[in-house]
Amino acid sequence: MNTSDFEKCARKIAEALQLSAGEAVLLKLDTRTFTPLIPPLQNVIRASGAHISGVILAEDVTTSSNEELVSLRRLFNEADVFIWLPEVQQGSRPALAQSLNEWLDAGRGRAVHFHWQSGSYAIGFTEMPSQDFIDRLYLAALDISARDLEARHRQAISFLRSGFVRVTTPEGTDIAFQIGDRPFCSQVGDASRERMKTASTRIDRDIELPAGVLRVAPIETSTNGSIVLPVWQPIMTKGRNLTLRFVDGHVAIQGVNADKIDEELTAAGGDARMFREFALGFNPALRVLPEAPFIGYYGYGAGVVRLSLGDNEEMGGANRGGGVYWNFLHNATVTAGERILVKDGNLLL
Repeated sequence: MNTSDFEKCARKIAEALQLSAGEAVLLKLDTRTFTPLIPPLQNVIRASGAHISGVILAEDVTTSSNEELVSLRRLFNEADVFIWLPEVQQGSRPALAQSLNEWLDAGRGRAVHFHWQSGSYAIGFTEMPSQDFIDRLYLAALDISARDLEARHRQAISFLRSGFVRVTTPEGTDIAFQIGDRPFCSQVGDASRERMKTASTRIDRDIELPAGVLRVAPIETSTNGSIVLPVWQPIMTKGRNLTLRFVDGHVAIQGVNADKIDEELTAAGGDARMFREFALGFNPALRVLPEAPFIGYYGYGAGVVRLSLGDNEEMGGANRGGGVYWNFLHNATVTAGERILVKDGNLLL
């Protein structure tokens, strides 16, 4: 990436936030990566009349203290906006995660996640393309219109509420669930104060760039069927030729290393074994390309399906604790009632 690319990224962050004069911006950054983004981001924040009120440095640690929690709460209480920039290891230590969630849940601010380097995943055993190739796709994905995404999301929501949702793949996935009246999170890249007036869940205030995904926590106990995965690595243990069988939302796992994955979920506790989320990608710039297949930015590409396990409090679900465990389907067919939304990985809306 060159200077103009980083300047574009900074502009897109500012455009998403629609910063106002006097607003206080809190940054989280990693000095080891993406540092050319900092100067142009500072410039666009200043140009809007806003200012940077604090900086939180990324740390590869999983411990924190009560004193740190008090300090971070003070930083967030004085902030209107939080911008989370790319890190070598994307994540938050406990005190930071708690203070950020408290701030979002209180409805006091809004956040942009700009993780960039951490959202790309291989499909099965295929090799990942170069980072330069991924960067080009991500830069194009920043240009997708929020208005266009919003229109497609509204259409999809009406279909998905119409009856049972079924997801199938050629490998054998066949799972169904019901949305009911659960709230949808429509990630269209709009982090403005005006948009926040309609926020109903925590992740409605946590805006991702690039944008494009539609997320929901289905009624967990309505979930029945199987997800078949050639390879899956929840956090630590890589499994192969796995079948995740769901009965009333509870999962049992079969396949290579299934016992170790089961131990991992047991150690996590909480609702680690419960169905968590259905997410459908809409960004055409991030769709899976035959010539270089991979999952772009956490499954935000058009036609990509994300089905996951674990805690879903952030999106209005009933699961608590146990962490979050994603898996991605690049070639799924999704039906809602009698309507086909996705066919073999191709978004039909």
